[in-house]
Amino acid sequence: MNRRGRKKTKNRGTGNGPGNRAKRRFPGLVPAILALSIVSAILAIIYVFPGRPTMDVNRPAFEDFRPAPVTPPPAPEKILPAPQRPMVAIIIDDMGYDFATDEALINIEAPLSFAFLPFAPNTKRLAATAKKRGHDILVHLPLEAMDRSMNPGPGTLRLDMDFDTVLRILRRDLDAVPGATGVNNHMGSKFTTDRKAMEWVLAEVKRRNMFFIDSRTTKDTIALETARAMGIPSAARTVFLDHTLNVSSINRELSRLVQLAQKRGKAIAIGHPSRITLKVLYCRLPDIRKKVKLVPVHEIL
Repeated sequence: MNRRGRKKTKNRGTGNGPGNRAKRRFPGLVPAILALSIVSAILAIIYVFPGRPTMDVNRPAFEDFRPAPVTPPPAPEKILPAPQRPMVAIIIDDMGYDFATDEALINIEAPLSFAFLPFAPNTKRLAATAKKRGHDILVHLPLEAMDRSMNPGPGTLRLDMDFDTVLRILRRDLDAVPGATGVNNHMGSKFTTDRKAMEWVLAEVKRRNMFFIDSRTTKDTIALETARAMGIPSAARTVFLDHTLNVSSINRELSRLVQLAQKRGKAIAIGHPSRITLKVLYCRLPDIRKKVKLVPVHEIL
């Protein structure tokens, strides 16, 4: 028995099994198999749980507002007692494409409002998240621009469409953004100058008990006055925060927003989901909230 025991021990120690022969012939095989298994597992997790999609390359352009609005130097801002502070609403347009930036904006501890493009890849998921956190949700309705080279994206309404076509596409657009209680126009520098077309759109907005914000992408817009004539809760954009996308310009527009709110009692800003806008808002909002009352946009109406 001792010889048999010693023989078995010897055989195990000599490493003559198939696994050990593979190690001697291919010394890097086992680490390679292990690394491949780890990579495969990570890829499988990413596939099953996509997490944070990147920005879609087919994202429509921002607003077609041209030229950039003239911005006078802001007057000194006043620090008022809380009950006397004017109201300011900030809407972030074009939501639904850049998941990481959109989510970061939603996570800012402030009552921002968010306008989602109907058929952006992340609209349903992020709109539901924003709604759960108490934000105002708007449908960022794509409307025809004066510049034919500007494409507002899927679901665009155009002036050459008949009533039935407009209504069919409009209803599909409005249904595509879960939890939306309001509408504002994406582009639309041509569409918002046509009263009949806007009446078609706003009749459905009214039927759904939604409010309307005129993004004012053209000085010739009649969207706001049409909405008010139809008895729809409505307002218009006061300031574009990031028409010029750099830190100094956005800071200047924020200061002008505060100034105009203090002069008029309320004001609405529109911004876009860029990393620069995110950075400036994150840094400036605590100071701005000492001078104005930041509210969801429906409170401005």
